[in-house]
Amino acid sequence: MVQQYTAARPRKGRGRDLSIDSLRGVAIILMVAGNVIGGHATIGMQVADDSGWRYFYEMLADLRMPLFAALSGFVYGLRPLRDPGRGRQFVWGKTRRLLVPLVTVGTVFVLFHSLAPGTNSDLQVGEAWRMYVFGLGHLWFLQAIFLIFLVVGCADAFGWLRDRRVLLLAIGATALLSVVVRIPEAWDIFSVSGFFQLLPFFLLGYFCCSASRPDDVSPDSMPTGRWTLLAVAGGLLAARAVEVFTPVELPSRLDMALGVALGVAGISSLFAFREAIAWRPLAWLGYFSFAIYLLHIFGAAPARMAVMRVLGIESDAVVFVVALVAGLALPILFEVTFGRIRWISWAFLGQKPYVRPTWPADDEHRRRSAGSAQQRSAGRRADA
Repeated sequence: MVQQYTAARPRKGRGRDLSIDSLRGVAIILMVAGNVIGGHATIGMQVADDSGWRYFYEMLADLRMPLFAALSGFVYGLRPLRDPGRGRQFVWGKTRRLLVPLVTVGTVFVLFHSLAPGTNSDLQVGEAWRMYVFGLGHLWFLQAIFLIFLVVGCADAFGWLRDRRVLLLAIGATALLSVVVRIPEAWDIFSVSGFFQLLPFFLLGYFCCSASRPDDVSPDSMPTGRWTLLAVAGGLLAARAVEVFTPVELPSRLDMALGVALGVAGISSLFAFREAIAWRPLAWLGYFSFAIYLLHIFGAAPARMAVMRVLGIESDAVVFVVALVAGLALPILFEVTFGRIRWISWAFLGQKPYVRPTWPADDEHRRRSAGSAQQRSAGRRADA
């Protein structure tokens, strides 16, 4: 008999998932921090390849965007596409969510880099078409994840991923493909290489959603398997550290295989222990993760240039902290102000207008407050 599963559903009236939003907070901090540092010595903070900042960047490279993909898969697993008749609605929803911001934010991104001095980019307005065809800067993720939604949604609509064993096989097969398949840069249309890179992690998040057990939330009650998984992730991270900190240079495909294995083990560990790291300030930051992802460059880059060129501060630590805070704060400010305007929110963030987030404790507090108010009202009526 084929073992099928029903996707976990959030309980009504309980607000958002604090642990998942906390993971979003972790992911967005890692992503913005990585972009502030820069992928090589000519962008971002322009740190040397042998600096501690570069080592920090390289050590976490296997987790940053894969964690975002896994979180997307987890959230998709809450409401997977089960009915082929909903396919058109599904595609339109993802188009509005992902491709509309690709065009709007992408256009502003091109103008920003072509007109603003000192942005570490020689991008010209005449090359704007490359943004929409190939995906430039950090916006390649929108194209890749859109393709993933199309493929996974299609497979789900026809029931191909409803068996957990098939889903596990799909994770393994796509992980192998991500190591083996190489797309030449000239043919990397619509970030198809990113599609292959992130697909196994999206499926991993989907699997974690299907296998999650809401009643098992205490760190003291976590099964031994979770600690074993954490130990495996630690061992793989140590292997990556050897490759980063020593002259050892792995063959290309072995290096990619290590990255995929570390990403799978590390992200699985984060999901397994997500209740242990649930923290309201981190979850609050995670609530704005998509806006931060889209817009962080417009806060981080000007802040970095202001500190380095206007104020003349050369301390890498100061530059990093200021740029990181600006990269996180500006998008949040944009969403809580302009994001309240419907057309702006849909055009630039691909989502409904801003509403204040709530988590289970917030709802419980409101229920208790409402109950206390009713009791006081009843007491006043009795006194009368």
